[in-house]
Amino acid sequence: MPIRPTNLATMSATIAGALSPTRSDSGDTVRPVTVTFESGHRQVVDTGGCRSLESAQGGVVAIEAEAAAKYALFAGTSCQGGRAIASGRGPATFGDPILAGAIVLG
Repeated sequence: MPIRPTNLATMSATIAGALSPTRSDSGDTVRPVTVTFESGHRQVVDTGGCRSLESAQGGVVAIEAEAAAKYALFAGTSCQGGRAIASGRGPATFGDPILAGAIVLG
């Protein structure tokens, strides 16, 4: 069965371990995550699910989060149909800026 491009974002987020904000292993809500851009601008993302990142700030150079926080960065401004370009858990710094337009928190 072929994989449709519109389903790739959902599959990527699932593989990355990003959970829906209504479902959590500990029963807690998603904690805020701070995304730092090349420009030095910082954006606080405080809810789960797919959120657009602020444009014209350059690539993402760091994510400040609790150790249990899961995330996936997407190339497009939407997670639907977008391509996951980075994912992980907890805080992270990137040697090369990641040109992401959206983030999924879980």
